[in-house]
Amino acid sequence: MTTLTFSIPADLWLSANQRLHWAPRAKRTKALRELGYFTAKARRAPRFDVAHVAAFIGYPRNGKADPANAAPTIKALIDGITDAGVFPDDDSTHVIGPTYLRDPKPETPGCYSVRLVITNQEVPW
Repeated sequence: MTTLTFSIPADLWLSANQRLHWAPRAKRTKALRELGYFTAKARRAPRFDVAHVAAFIGYPRNGKADPANAAPTIKALIDGITDAGVFPDDDSTHVIGPTYLRDPKPETPGCYSVRLVITNQEVPW
């Protein structure tokens, strides 16, 4: 099992509910993908052939939240982690999930936090 933690400022956050123009959305996606890549490299994350990813989302404020709306952010981070060689590919034969869960308290006040818990899995087929 490996845990990668990210602190993401609001100006980089992507949500399924946002209606951003494609250009700023692409810049955020690129920045998040690079964040995933460099974090995985810096932490020397091991390689997984098949893994389950649990994404714990921490919000800057208390209140209602739908963690699954963080899918665009998580997708970009997982793409970067895949670029770093942690997964052979981020398709459904190598990455199970992600499962979206709420993290009760973010790491850095005023920022979103993402904690990806990657657990080795036996091939289910």
